[in-house]
Amino acid sequence: MIGDGETEDEGGIGRFDQAAMFVSAAMIGVAVASIMSDIGTPGWVVVVASATAWAGTGEVAYASVISTGGGAVTALAAGWLVCSRFSLLAMSMKERWRASVPERTGIYHFASEVAVAAAIDQQTRISPSAARRVFWQLVAPMAAGWFVGSIAGVALGNVVGDTRQIGLDAVFPASFIGAVVNGLTRRDTAVAVIGGAGAAIGLTPVLPAGGPVLVASGAALLALAVRPRTTGIDDESSAR
Repeated sequence: MIGDGETEDEGGIGRFDQAAMFVSAAMIGVAVASIMSDIGTPGWVVVVASATAWAGTGEVAYASVISTGGGAVTALAAGWLVCSRFSLLAMSMKERWRASVPERTGIYHFASEVAVAAAIDQQTRISPSAARRVFWQLVAPMAAGWFVGSIAGVALGNVVGDTRQIGLDAVFPASFIGAVVNGLTRRDTAVAVIGGAGAAIGLTPVLPAGGPVLVASGAALLALAVRPRTTGIDDESSAR
């Protein structure tokens, strides 16, 4: 839906980029579903979760705790903690454009780092209509890829057995590398990244499964006290 005086070619994501987002989300869906299957989660639960939840990181946090001997309560707490960032993303989308109640519900459900960042950028540089268009152009292929990949992951896990033999366990962690590197470009997020990683690694031999993840989240509180200046890493990469 286009606003006053705006044209269809303002903003938007190309078909190739949308296809790339579909493939990327599908690969993550395959990896997460396979991991969940490996820890004994019924296939139908994995598929329903992929259709009703938009939180692969939460599933992996849960699976990580369970697979290392942690209890269900700690695993759920870890999953909820990881997913808490989605509430902040959803709140950042409030009143970005005029939307009906069903659309607002969809916006809050599908709010992710990629879609939210692109929408805010388009709203700032172009218009609310462009932001709306870009948001859904990203959400549609990502949601479809996530669901299709989850189904494929359940089927693949049942056929292959131990998915670690073909390296699927490394797909999801690899998807975080870009986010971690990008977090190092600002001082505040770098504190969260380095502090959280250090706490998790250092406390893993000491605390029970799930505990290091919960403690590591405290690094985000430290990051709030740091001014959000760049570290110069992004400037060096752009210079190259």
